[in-house]
Amino acid sequence: MASTSTLEDINTEVRSEEQGAYDVDINGFPWYQVFKKLATTFQEEGHELRIVGGAVRDIILKIQPKDIDLCTTANPEEMLEILEKHRYTHHKTGIQHGTITVFKKGYTFETTSLREDFLLNGEKICKFGASFEEDARRRDLTVNAMSLDVEGRLYDYYQGKQHLKEGVLRFTDNALTRVCEDPLRILRYFRFACCSDFFSVACPEDYEEIFAEKRSALADPSIVNPGRFWREFCKILPSPKCSDALDEMRKCKILRSLGFPVLEKSFKDLIDPSFSHTFKELQGTTKAAVILGIIFKGKVEMLEELITHWKVGNKVKEVSKFVAGIMPNINEIAEMKKNLYSYNPTIFEEEKNIRVLAMKSDKQCSLSPDQIEELQRFERPTFPLTKDHFAKVLKFKGRQKDATDVLRDDWVESCFKMEIPEMLDLIRKMADDPEILHDKLQTRRN
Repeated sequence: MASTSTLEDINTEVRSEEQGAYDVDINGFPWYQVFKKLATTFQEEGHELRIVGGAVRDIILKIQPKDIDLCTTANPEEMLEILEKHRYTHHKTGIQHGTITVFKKGYTFETTSLREDFLLNGEKICKFGASFEEDARRRDLTVNAMSLDVEGRLYDYYQGKQHLKEGVLRFTDNALTRVCEDPLRILRYFRFACCSDFFSVACPEDYEEIFAEKRSALADPSIVNPGRFWREFCKILPSPKCSDALDEMRKCKILRSLGFPVLEKSFKDLIDPSFSHTFKELQGTTKAAVILGIIFKGKVEMLEELITHWKVGNKVKEVSKFVAGIMPNINEIAEMKKNLYSYNPTIFEEEKNIRVLAMKSDKQCSLSPDQIEELQRFERPTFPLTKDHFAKVLKFKGRQKDATDVLRDDWVESCFKMEIPEMLDLIRKMADDPEILHDKLQTRRN
């Protein structure tokens, strides 16, 4: 199924008297027959199975879903019984949350028991349920709250199809209530707008007021752990719509509540839309770290304060700080090569790509285009010394590892130009005078 370029093709007709039931053509999707067989199996056992969430949205848009999520009236124990009885290959992905992944003919269906919320002594509790409408109420956005049965009937409890056609994002139920329940939904709203081609990041006026009113909850770590912010920004930053989203969030006064410092320029001036394509070779989290570094170019202290507050991992810290502050200070290609060598061979290429792509996109980079190309061609060299070389120096006894570490440091410092005869000569000197090795080890430790 090819993706539609506009929303004009969303045109379904009412099929029955039942509220929210429409026709949707799903027969043409390659996985449909497998889903139909699975749904029929559940029906025979007295349970309903529907497609839910983003897959429904994609099907309406005539896009092949990346993931096919299903919901069922069967509870986890009943699900397991049905799948084992009919010999479906499955995995207890999150059985405590009611989720089992089903594998059939190369397709994967993440299948979850319906859930609903209820209050117990004033506290919201989640339990397994039997109502698709109650399950839909738990979802953040109307466009993700629709479900689709095996016959192609669309169950749309919150006008999700209409909002999809209009290209607007709306919360299920009352927006103020949804944001009060979980203030992080403010960030999820922008994250979802960034990750889809069909929605604007601009807030409706009523949402802008709600976000501005409730943003203070994001600044309270007792309500929202700041460590959760980065998970949302990992999806926002790599998006081509990132600068629009960040400027909109600044307009709604959300960024300050996240610990984001005040920046003089607009994000449109800081982030080139082409960066999303430039860094397409990088993985999502790494790409997000690079974009974050670009935003804080020359403002490493500000960046350090933010990423500490957000509790990001060491890799994100390293990459973002490199892009923000180290690049303008690297004047020699040799220094960059020595820096890259320190990385494990399994991640060397990724680290090199980060630096090359980031420098190509940085107009202030002090390295010339030819030097950057030279770095791109650079392959991690192999340390040439082996234990056989030590065997040639008969007087050298013990401490071979210490000597190897010292020699490797000298070899790296020479930018990998130090040759074996020179290394053997140094081994002989260390064998004759142990103080040489001792002094070098002291220098290395300091």
